[in-house]
Amino acid sequence: MAKDSGGILKWMAEYDRRYVYLVLFLVMVGPLLRPIGMPITVSPDTLQYYNVLQQVQPGDKIFFTLNTEFSGYNEIQSGIIATMRVLVEKHARVCFGVAHVEATVIPDLVVKAVQAEMTANDYQYGRDYIILGYIFPNEAAVAAGAENFHGVVTQDWLGRPIAGTFLDEINDWEDWDLITDFTTGICTSYIINHYALRGTPMTINCIGVSIASEKPYLDSGIIQALLQSMRGGAELEFLIGHPGPGLTAMDGFSFGHYMLIIFILVGNVGYFGYTRQQQMKAATEGSKNG
Repeated sequence: MAKDSGGILKWMAEYDRRYVYLVLFLVMVGPLLRPIGMPITVSPDTLQYYNVLQQVQPGDKIFFTLNTEFSGYNEIQSGIIATMRVLVEKHARVCFGVAHVEATVIPDLVVKAVQAEMTANDYQYGRDYIILGYIFPNEAAVAAGAENFHGVVTQDWLGRPIAGTFLDEINDWEDWDLITDFTTGICTSYIINHYALRGTPMTINCIGVSIASEKPYLDSGIIQALLQSMRGGAELEFLIGHPGPGLTAMDGFSFGHYMLIIFILVGNVGYFGYTRQQQMKAATEGSKNG
């Protein structure tokens, strides 16, 4: 019996590290293929962001600004789609504006992701939403749009006139009911300077490395809410009861961390148990020889 126990302890102390990589791969890929939607703790900042969205009224004019490229979109995709889903269910009118050439096609991806909700709420292009494309190449463009919107933007991303759409009601920064900004830090500071600091309500969903630089705007009341990276997007998905890419990723992260903890425990038990066994064995053999 003791021999079997020693064998197990030795295996626990010296198991092939390739087992770790294999099991970690399986437990992370599994939830991605078949999402579980495990409950997660919701942070106060995400709850505040959710509450701001709940205050949106039917017909509100929302400036949905994408200050990101595709690498950043992958990190904040969950927050973008979850926010859009709430706005559609609130019957808000949404205008997409882009601040990076890579993001030109992202609004179309977002629309497709919430197509079921848009169909259910009879969303029509021009009346309820519009995609403007790359309209914010620099601060001058942001400042000009805040002062005279139609002096800067005259057509949508496909070259169709915006005259006759709900954007006829937009003249300057005062006419937006809310700006929802999704950012890797491209033009967000310009939007804050020319919109939020003047009084336009604004929320931000940023990548992880930008949280520290955006947090002071929240603490000072310049912006109304801050959604933090993919984790914040997953929390928002949980609050609205609609699992998406955020909660799916969190499932993989959670199971991956659980497995790493298990392997660490197994390795430590094996190491100390086997080492102790070897020390006792050496002591016993030494006393016999003595």
